[in-house]
Amino acid sequence: MLAPILIFALCFVGGTVAAAHWLPDLEPGRIGGLAFFTVCGLLGIALSLFGLHIYSTVKELDVVHFGKGLTLAGELEVLLKEVGAILGLAGILYLLAPRPAVGTAGQVGAASPAGPSTQPGAR
Repeated sequence: MLAPILIFALCFVGGTVAAAHWLPDLEPGRIGGLAFFTVCGLLGIALSLFGLHIYSTVKELDVVHFGKGLTLAGELEVLLKEVGAILGLAGILYLLAPRPAVGTAGQVGAASPAGPSTQPGAR
């Protein structure tokens, strides 16, 4: 009974940390931060669901003696439907989230539409 809980927790942490590490940044602020947090959480949940489905498939194949191919095909179909829906939602949310502003020099925040810079030493 402890194995599915550990699989879920480890996959969730691994998926969330990997997404936070490798996804490009979104706009800083409340909306971008919430979108980034939500996308990382959804990717963690998708990986957790993937791990749990693999675990249940292996357990199911240990019990079934005839029709293992049909059992595996059915389990994979359910896996792809559930995990694919969550990954699609995470992808849509990430693509709709605001991106950081890129200035003319190619640096984030290099050009400000508000006017001249107020930083000390800037001209």
